[in-house]
Amino acid sequence: MKAGRALLFCAACGSALPGPAGAQTDDRTPRAGEAFTGSVFGTTIEVPARDRTRVTELWAALQWIPSGPESRTFVPDGALLLWRNRNGGEERFRAVLLGIYDDIRWNRKLSGTLESVLTFENTALPWARSEYVEGRRIASEELEWSVVRAGFGLGTRFAIAPSGQDNAVEAALTYEPGVLFFRRGSDTLESFQPPSDAYEGRVHGRVRADAFDRNLLELIHQGFGAGLDAFWAHRAGWQDWGGGPSGLHAADGTRSWSAISGYALAALPVPFVNSERHRLLVSAYGGAGSNLDRFSALRLSGGSNAGDFESLSQPILPAAAFDEIATRGYGILNLEYRFEALFFLFLSARGTLARADRARFDAQGGFANCTDWLNGVTVGLTSGFLWSSTIELFFSRNFGLESESGGVFSPGRNAVYVSFTKSF
Repeated sequence: MKAGRALLFCAACGSALPGPAGAQTDDRTPRAGEAFTGSVFGTTIEVPARDRTRVTELWAALQWIPSGPESRTFVPDGALLLWRNRNGGEERFRAVLLGIYDDIRWNRKLSGTLESVLTFENTALPWARSEYVEGRRIASEELEWSVVRAGFGLGTRFAIAPSGQDNAVEAALTYEPGVLFFRRGSDTLESFQPPSDAYEGRVHGRVRADAFDRNLLELIHQGFGAGLDAFWAHRAGWQDWGGGPSGLHAADGTRSWSAISGYALAALPVPFVNSERHRLLVSAYGGAGSNLDRFSALRLSGGSNAGDFESLSQPILPAAAFDEIATRGYGILNLEYRFEALFFLFLSARGTLARADRARFDAQGGFANCTDWLNGVTVGLTSGFLWSSTIELFFSRNFGLESESGGVFSPGRNAVYVSFTKSF
């Protein structure tokens, strides 16, 4: 959950300076949900305790990529997040709701550590989507495609230290039947054959482990976390499709595919620094698949994954547009330094090593998949704001993704990301 119960953002940049006007009284970082009394410029601020088992948040974000992918200069995002954790974790409900995109998961204890799992996913964007190659939009193969998918299965969960409401190891195995829908876009090439609507059933194995202490803004502060998602899927009635110029993915009647992705994170003290206000964050993400096509490929996006245990599972590629990189395999390693300038203001600098399979132009003007480096850096801040809200502001530079200037594309791309999260 992104929002915290803070606070005065005014003059935050200057308040990072040492001295009594804008300093905390000690070096202990306030923890998520606990009551806290702080002082900013001589003004005492009371932060009340809050119930982290019941969260309702509305968030909106915008990523500006000034010389980025064609038609993707401004990339908006947002949703309503609901989290309910009842009876000490025996019943948990998490929903990300937007209407055109919804992701719902409901866990309920059956006996001991055994629980039932129900899921629902809906993606129904009312516009055609195109793939991108080196920042260029492949309009001739654009498609409107949607999916509606339910799921049911069994899982297990047990609590771990440090015993917060989200500190647990949980695993689940679900069967997720769904239907894929397709329609031509206005720019789709006449010779391009869209896929036919199809049933897709998939088996999903999922593991999450969360042993983090979190700070006032729900950012990970100390501890570790890890997760794994494995899929095996089969499509019924799937026919040959494609016929356009792209070699992006296998445009054939392959009916089955599989994929696996995982992540691990750690929040650590900075060596030789005796203060909680300085943190070192290390994270690794990776994924690979077999027989992946455009509609099952692993996807990499820019932005932020700050938030709850499930948000942390999303890999972030600096300066990439939403779902821009469709890949059959990737690996990402992040090293981040975070400084607590005030109890509600955190400054950060992150370096990213990333390598991913993606489509590139070949010497003949066609397409070929290759694996290359997409390294980047990100600097920015996360701060409590007025009205029980949180803001994020980040600048990213990716040295491998392409930018456009005067019709010429060259390596290197900048992006600015800003988000606002309101807690109710």
